[in-house]
Amino acid sequence: MSTIGRLPNLEVLKLLFKAFEGQTWEMREGEFLNLKYLKLDNIEIAQWDVSSDHLPCLTQLVLHRCKELEEVPSSFGDIPTLQMIEVHLCSQSAAASVKQIQEKQQDMGNELKVLISGMKT
Repeated sequence: MSTIGRLPNLEVLKLLFKAFEGQTWEMREGEFLNLKYLKLDNIEIAQWDVSSDHLPCLTQLVLHRCKELEEVPSSFGDIPTLQMIEVHLCSQSAAASVKQIQEKQQDMGNELKVLISGMKT
């Protein structure tokens, strides 16, 4: 993942079924600096260690069938460019964390669009 993250012109990344191994994704400094769109589809991570510094240009995050993901890190609420988060067929706790991020953005005067559907218990 570090090799992909260091690609200087990478703006769109879609990680699909089995594209990522392991339960934890620890993003590193200096990776994904120009990424604008990130989609995780059927990825089995449970924990995600990320800060707003890791994805400074991100505008859209899409999570689809990430049933093991316990929460979307609150640091996504600190990304000023973030415009939309979509959560489809993920855990209730992940959906709840996205709602908290939306509230944090609203408190800062930003309008973050959130789409949530088909939560899993």
